[in-house]
Amino acid sequence: MNKKLIYLVMVAFLALMSTVSCKDMDDNYKEYLEDIPTYSPAVRNLTASSPEAGSLTLKWEIVDDTHLIKAIRILVKKTATDIRTIDIPEVVTEYTVKDLDLQGYEFDVYTVDGFGNLSIPVIETFTPIPGRE
Repeated sequence: MNKKLIYLVMVAFLALMSTVSCKDMDDNYKEYLEDIPTYSPAVRNLTASSPEAGSLTLKWEIVDDTHLIKAIRILVKKTATDIRTIDIPEVVTEYTVKDLDLQGYEFDVYTVDGFGNLSIPVIETFTPIPGRE
């Protein structure tokens, strides 16, 4: 009977110690559990207009209360293998892409933080023909 009691006390003590020590581990990632974003927020409301055949002016909104965004990256996808990357080293809300063929293109717009991390992309397809935005 004494052995069972000692065994139960030891199991209870070990269970208590493991929950206390795990709570201390939570401090390692506490900042990620709070409502403070630690990533670069994505752009919003991506639109395009074609001022002339072969060019598109992309426009988007940026909501960045944390000031994490440092740059913009645009991927211009003509085909699955023909992809052009445009890196803009500042925070802007529009950009004109020129020298496009008269066909549909997929545009992936990312924001970039100070460490080079990309946001999730906002992806839209546009055609660089006036009146066919």
